[in-house]
Amino acid sequence: MNRERLRPVATSKQEIGLFIGCLLVMSVLYSTPRLVAHGLTLDLINELVVDCTIMSLSCFPIWWLHFTVLAHWPLKKRFALHVVTAACYYGIWVALYQIYNPLVGKPMMSGLQVLQNAGPNLLFYVQVFSILHIYHFFRERESQLLREKALTDLAHQSEINALKAQIQPHFLFNTLNSISASLPPKQEKTRILIAKLADTFRYALRATQETLVPLSSELEFIQIYLTLEQARFGKRLRFHIEADPGLERTQVPPLLLQPLVENALKHAIEPSLDGGQVNIVCRLHDGKVHVRINNTGNPFQGDIANIFAEGRIGLSNTAKRLFYHFGEQLTVEQNSYGGLQVSFQIPH
Repeated sequence: MNRERLRPVATSKQEIGLFIGCLLVMSVLYSTPRLVAHGLTLDLINELVVDCTIMSLSCFPIWWLHFTVLAHWPLKKRFALHVVTAACYYGIWVALYQIYNPLVGKPMMSGLQVLQNAGPNLLFYVQVFSILHIYHFFRERESQLLREKALTDLAHQSEINALKAQIQPHFLFNTLNSISASLPPKQEKTRILIAKLADTFRYALRATQETLVPLSSELEFIQIYLTLEQARFGKRLRFHIEADPGLERTQVPPLLLQPLVENALKHAIEPSLDGGQVNIVCRLHDGKVHVRINNTGNPFQGDIANIFAEGRIGLSNTAKRLFYHFGEQLTVEQNSYGGLQVSFQIPH
């Protein structure tokens, strides 16, 4: 599996550093009364090291669950989950101390000691994970600002492209209509292809003027585009487009799918003597639209892990547009036919 990564790699290291820093600071603060009363002794240092280690081991699976496995959950849902995971954290903490104490010749904690330690430990849990949630909030806010800036830049570039495209675009349509009208009745198939070509130009012009279009319009354009390509490839190209009912009004950036389909035609269908098939499926699941584009034909011979670095501009640009518009990733993997499956999800 390969995803176009747009977030900084250092983020995870910063988060781990913050996590460890919180543990150290909180442990020192909780030891302040003893530090003031008896000074920094070897026993206190040893106790701090052991306590930090056990709290780290207890917190780590909870941190991994909330900020890695379930990072896609809504914040309210994860906050509610803390009621359960806080109890899990304290359970792990108690279990580790019950293992550690006998190893160093100390008695196991009694039920009363377990109860007495619950308050400070749960308060520690709330403080550490509050800091981590605040950190994630500002990190996501910064990421959102970067996406908004990128979208502003894209909009500016689109405005420039729209101005360029407005240089007498109707001249092109009128010319195509004139060619179509001059064809004899025997060339009806050619007349239809010219009409479809004019439709693709109109949609491409629309793409320079609008930020989002209905998914139905995008799929209709892809249908026309593949029909034109089918005239070129003949029986070597087969395609199938399928979408769940109710997805017609889902908004997508215009010409989002075309580079992905073109990539399949160029690298899989065209090099194959027998051609192949392109399948586009749009499904609604858990409030999101899941889009998959599969192709057969010439088997993929490269390294999936480096596919975005192989100069495939269509894939890279589509991945960036997905991230800038929706914060979503583009996934590329090899399918069971030896071809590629390109997939992503967007809000419904």
